[in-house]
Amino acid sequence: MRKGAIFLTLALVMGKQEFPKAYEPNQYEDAIYAAWEKSGFFNPDHLPGVRREAFSMVLPPPNVTGTLHMGHAVMLALEDIMTRFARMRGKRALWIPGTDHAAIATQAKVEKLLREKGIKDPRRELGREKFLAEVEKFAAQSHDIIVNQSKKMGASLDWSREAYTLDAERNLAVNKAFKMMYDDGLIYRGHRVVNWCPHCQSTIADDEVEYREEKGKFYYFKYGPVVIGTARPETKFGDKTIVVHPDDMRYRDLVGKEMDVEWIDGKLRANVIADAMVDKEFGTGAMTITPAHSFEDFTLAQKHNLPIVQIIDEKGAFMEAAGAFRGKNVRESRDAIVEILRKKGLVDHIDENYVHNLSVCYRCGTPIEPLPKMQWFINVNKPFAFRASKHAPIKGLQNNQLVSLKQVMQYVVREKEITIIPDRFEKTYFNWIDNLRDWNISRQIWFGHRVPVWYRGEAIHVGHAPTGEDWEQDPDTLDTWFSSGLWTISTLGWPFDAQGRPEKTKDFKFFHPTSVLETGYDILFFWVARMILMTTYAVGEVPFRQVYLHGLVRDEKGRKMSKSLGNVIDPLDMIKKYGADATRLSLVIGSTPGNDAKLSEEKVAGYRNFTNKLWNIARFVLSTVVPPHSPPLKPATLADRWILGRFAEVTHRVTKHLEAHEFSAAGELLRDFTWSEFADWYLEIAKIQRREKKQVGSTDRILLFILERLLALWHPFMPFVTEEIWLSFPLLTKEGQGEVADRMLMVHSWPKALKSTDERAQKDFRLVQDVIIAIRNIRAEHKVTASAHIHAGIGVGSHRALFEKNAELIATLARLSDLGFDGPLKDAGIPIVSMQLGEVSVFVETPGTAVDPEKEFTRLKKELEEAKKYLAGRLARLNNKEFLAKAPPQVVETLKKNKDEAEKKVAEIEKQLKVL
Repeated sequence: MRKGAIFLTLALVMGKQEFPKAYEPNQYEDAIYAAWEKSGFFNPDHLPGVRREAFSMVLPPPNVTGTLHMGHAVMLALEDIMTRFARMRGKRALWIPGTDHAAIATQAKVEKLLREKGIKDPRRELGREKFLAEVEKFAAQSHDIIVNQSKKMGASLDWSREAYTLDAERNLAVNKAFKMMYDDGLIYRGHRVVNWCPHCQSTIADDEVEYREEKGKFYYFKYGPVVIGTARPETKFGDKTIVVHPDDMRYRDLVGKEMDVEWIDGKLRANVIADAMVDKEFGTGAMTITPAHSFEDFTLAQKHNLPIVQIIDEKGAFMEAAGAFRGKNVRESRDAIVEILRKKGLVDHIDENYVHNLSVCYRCGTPIEPLPKMQWFINVNKPFAFRASKHAPIKGLQNNQLVSLKQVMQYVVREKEITIIPDRFEKTYFNWIDNLRDWNISRQIWFGHRVPVWYRGEAIHVGHAPTGEDWEQDPDTLDTWFSSGLWTISTLGWPFDAQGRPEKTKDFKFFHPTSVLETGYDILFFWVARMILMTTYAVGEVPFRQVYLHGLVRDEKGRKMSKSLGNVIDPLDMIKKYGADATRLSLVIGSTPGNDAKLSEEKVAGYRNFTNKLWNIARFVLSTVVPPHSPPLKPATLADRWILGRFAEVTHRVTKHLEAHEFSAAGELLRDFTWSEFADWYLEIAKIQRREKKQVGSTDRILLFILERLLALWHPFMPFVTEEIWLSFPLLTKEGQGEVADRMLMVHSWPKALKSTDERAQKDFRLVQDVIIAIRNIRAEHKVTASAHIHAGIGVGSHRALFEKNAELIATLARLSDLGFDGPLKDAGIPIVSMQLGEVSVFVETPGTAVDPEKEFTRLKKELEEAKKYLAGRLARLNNKEFLAKAPPQVVETLKKNKDEAEKKVAEIEKQLKVL
């Protein structure tokens, strides 16, 4: 414990009031986090008590390409809430941290930095070894920044288990998985069309392709006897096959024929085939095949045994097959190619308003070029013998059962072995899986896991590095998602046979499958689906039981945050200015799973004010209450019974919300109770009782009881300020016994809700509240000053005893000099305003104001109409024999009570109208 905290605790125990007036987060947060780390409680192995139930979760590893942004901040906040909640509920809570080497992005970033230093071609000038050293140095620096930022957010990660997707243990897992898949025939090397990024100089996976809407031109060219349509005439140099739909009567006589066709570089010998893949409604219904530069055309070419001629190279330039255009940029040559066709009279017409989705690289935005390349793929449709887990089997999948990877991915979500929150994303998941093509896993970059394959002549070795000379390793690296797809099992020790560490096997059996995966909905395909694929294949278990998807963080106008718009909010800036707790609350409250959330600095500042409010609540309680010795909890007043009942309900509902991952609902409920019911009502009543020296003992005990448990309920959301207050809590310092770490709030037990059945107290206090609020509203509306102590009367109906007993409380909180219970006030020349609350009427003097009788009469008439309409609705249902025969007894009873109350309200309003 810090010296300041020790001094404050001792001062409170000795009865001194040494509690700062304002909470300054910068003075506390770093020291509190250091104390948490020193305690060892982030590691589940060091938690106090017997903990038989596991909670486990992996941190989606941030890319080592820079600093964390608000998307990472919301992720850290939500996952820390889950972890702290589980830890306080007595579970062995494990939250595994780590970072992702993010191969393409990191290499591209370092190449850019090196070019800025004057190295024009970093890879060629430095060579593989020196270049990778530069990348690793950058990655290490970024890692340290990310770890520091995570700690600033208060993330209670088990740093002793930190992992990196490119470290030695993860490399063992990658090589093991690759070898298993290769041996099962699921990994193969093939020459196929892939997504190629000319800027990154690497392939990218199908789901790493983004689509950007673009307005362009659609060209119609005369190609022999048909007119073909295309958006990319520059790819058509070598097209020699026309394809039409077999049912298209327009072209039936052409199918199977050959002909000479005048084209870009002269005459071609073309042929016509038919295939159902063609959409006869699109364009002219006839198209030419470009096998080397289209996924669909490549499939057609293979199906019909057509030649595949590549005309575009890896830099996006024409190859030899393009004739005079060889070496020229493909996209920049479009207009020149169209002009050649125009001069030959082959341009039929051009659609100038063609809107289509341009395929671009998700990393750099460069247009994708489909190219044929020799690559490594995972076959998602080939059956393999499933390896069923013994300790966490997937129901319905047997050992050695023949299934494909795609089938397993569909099965575990469909059969609810994994649930996705919100469930609407299941449709998105299945749509992607159903259309999944073989996964291209090789990348043409240097940074990453090298493909674990070695060649020597015709010989091939797969798995681990071979002994002997002349073996040459495959130059490609593996897709980053291959290693991060193993994240839950590789961070828990798999493969065990490669390490020989029994404690790892023990960890795996206890903590896997992990409890939940929390991540952004934008990487449902990139990562979540691949983790399901890799884990179910490798160990026969699901990687997690639940998937919670958060949305994007946008600015206050709903725009995506970007440097170009100047609307980026840096989480570290917000923490420095307003504190980590305020930053966390601003990201959590108001956000719901799967939906984007708006954030502004004003919102963060607002929760800084709330953080200070909680601090001042604690300051009042801990600075004024004398802690009794093992006092009984005995409510003595209506307010006591009401606040205990409300707190019991709040505790129960907050717990249920957190169990269901309804974080915003839990936070809103706690915020409203803390600020309104506890602070604005009960604490104000406590101050009155303290001044008048009435029921102080019971009130003090209740204040301490609720504050203690309220801090625990808030802790997952606001760990820093609650821990700081907790260290100063007098009940924890009794006789100075116990280690400081053992008294930490982070390992305190989660509050259990009291069983409160005093519904009468809840109803009675709400009625008292309604009267006070009504008087306050009338004062505000008629601009009666706060210093003016005025008269008020209450038409008490059947509640005389309640109001007489609480008359002093009502008068004090409503700032009244006199309160009567005989209905309307006597006319003494002072304007009177009335308000109806069910069967209770409120009459308030408004000195210094002019009440318009006609306006007041009109208001009451409108209120009477509404009351009669409500009463008529109740009577109609109670007079409906068919409804009464089917309705549950409790519903009928409630209707009768509502009818009685409505009748009383109508009568009271009519009485007020007579007075007017």
